[in-house]
Amino acid sequence: MDQKAKVTCEGQHNRRSILNLAGGAMIAAMASGVALGQQHASSARVVERFRTRLSFQLSVDVGTLDLGLSVASAGLAGGVDIVEMGTPLLKTQGVANVVPAFRKRFPEALLLADMKTMDGGGGEARSVFAGGGNIVDFLAMAGVDTAKAICAVRDEFRRAGAEVPRLVFADIMVPQQGPAARAVEVAQQMVEAGVDAVGIHLQSDGRRANPKLIEDDYLGDVARAVYAKVGKAVPVQVVGGLSIAQAKILAKAGIRAFVISGNMGLPDSNARYNLPPAEIQRLVAGFIAGVSDR
Repeated sequence: MDQKAKVTCEGQHNRRSILNLAGGAMIAAMASGVALGQQHASSARVVERFRTRLSFQLSVDVGTLDLGLSVASAGLAGGVDIVEMGTPLLKTQGVANVVPAFRKRFPEALLLADMKTMDGGGGEARSVFAGGGNIVDFLAMAGVDTAKAICAVRDEFRRAGAEVPRLVFADIMVPQQGPAARAVEVAQQMVEAGVDAVGIHLQSDGRRANPKLIEDDYLGDVARAVYAKVGKAVPVQVVGGLSIAQAKILAKAGIRAFVISGNMGLPDSNARYNLPPAEIQRLVAGFIAGVSDR
């Protein structure tokens, strides 16, 4: 079996394992002091997977549904664990259109909606979960009240069905919520509010305006500080135009969850969503293989 086929096969196996919702042992994953595994086993299995094993998410930040489905299909073939329905796609095409369409096309995939929510979190979370999404990602700068509102809707959907994972990720945007000490404080607040994971996200406008943020490894410094503080409680995900080399360094530090942005792991910031699907699959598989080869 060649390397690309091996990575693809392994990625498919990982997704089936994550969404193997029948049976399995309860996992005592701790979130906000509550034994999640005792309340919602399917969600607990996913949280534990992201906390302890390498996972990869592909951001589908495109403007049309057709292109989004094509890019997502290539990413899944390349081995990603999560398909991110990106903010541009959700805004231009609408949550009520995008989420059900992705669920219909990818019935076994973990689907994350990158909502960039700053207010009205409960209503936005409800639209994602009702449409078939598994994970709502909101902006941590919205504050604790919004975090709790989204988590309350998550819990409502968990009570309604034990089989489907329902998770909430808080996106800590840097440099706005930096430096590292501030990001750590925010991460702790989000964990206490009940989120299932925190993301450290180097803003695209910020890194383009100030390339030294990449050159000085600002994102890595913040991510390592947050991971040291909350990494035993929740998964810490890293996003922001990551190259394979950057992600590999963070993986050696213990971080397990990474987002492949539109640059597809290459050092520059050019989005590559218009590449042929086979080329996107190759780049995604290469990213995963490169980071996994530690």
